[in-house]
This record gives sequence, C-alpha cells and structure tokens, in this order.
Amino acid sequence: MFARRVVLLGVALLFGVPLISCQNNGPAPNLGRTTTADPAKRRSNEVDLASKDLTTSTDDIVQQIASKPEFRTSQVRAQIVMDRVENKTSLPSRNFDIYLARIRTKLNESGARYNIGFVERRATVTSIRESEGLEPPPGSAGTYKSKAEFALRGVFYDMPNVGANYYLLTFQIVDLRDGEIVYEGSYEAKFAD
Repeated sequence: MFARRVVLLGVALLFGVPLISCQNNGPAPNLGRTTTADPAKRRSNEVDLASKDLTTSTDDIVQQIASKPEFRTSQVRAQIVMDRVENKTSLPSRNFDIYLARIRTKLNESGARYNIGFVERRATVTSIRESEGLEPPPGSAGTYKSKAEFALRGVFYDMPNVGANYYLLTFQIVDLRDGEIVYEGSYEAKFAD
C-alpha cells in the first residue's frame, strides 16, 4: 500500500509539475523586443524631420494624386517613373528618396493602381537585363524604351534660423512629353529647439 502511494505521488509529480508550470501568469516579460512609439505624437526634443513627417506628408500626397481627375478618370493607365528628391536643405548629403518610395508603394497598394502604374528607370532595367544576359527587346535598336509618360519627383527646402527650422517638402508629377507639372503638392514642418 505504501509503495502504491509512493508510485502515485511520483506519477503526480512527474505529470503534475509541468501542468502547473503551464498556467498563465500574466504577460510575458519583454525579453529584448522593441516597441514603436505612436508617430502621431511629436516629441518635444525633435528638431528635424521624423517618421511622423514621412507618414503624414506621404499619406496626404497619395490622397491628392489618387483623386486628381487626370489620373482618376483617364481611359488609359498613366505610367510614372520615380525620379528622385532634390535636396536643397542645409544638410545636402541627406537622402530623402524614402518619401517617393512610400508614395509609390501606397499608390500601388490602393485602388489608384488601376489608373496609375509605375515603371522602373530605363538605366535600372537595362542594367538588370544585361546582368541576366537577356537580349535587347526586338526592334529596340539595342536599348530599352521606357513606357513612362510622367515622372514623380520631389524638391525639399529648409530655412534654418537660430533655434528653429522650417521645412517645405514639395512633390511634383511632370509630364515627360512637354515638361508640364500636372500635379504639385507640399508639406510643411516647423521645429523649434
């Protein structure tokens, strides 16, 4: 009888302890994971463009471009090539092309993709074709001919002053046939120390 109790106690300990340890004791500790602050809340110590400006400005520009009648009601899909952001700020080495990349991505993810298409830059396509050993397209005289009709570009300015800085981010869609700016939008941000 005593041996049977010892065996039962041993079985209970063997199977019972793991079950007890599986109980939910609340949320797990962070264990090194990172958290992201709400980008809508600008920190008082921010003195330069931040992720809030990236998301706010590009979301607004995407909405404006998608609702532009020239694109929304067109019978043919407008083909746009992404140019670059011309940096005319006091920090000319900064690369702001992430703004255009986000605009392109958001337009491609939205319903605007049915009226607006993006094509890769000709130099990039030619380089990829060469690296893959592909022959030039038939009838192309050895070069790739882009289908781009428009270019998406940006020009960023700032006006630093003692203890403050003002940014003007402008975005344009340029008609490549005649150079007309068919769309222009902007975003402004002010910072104080």
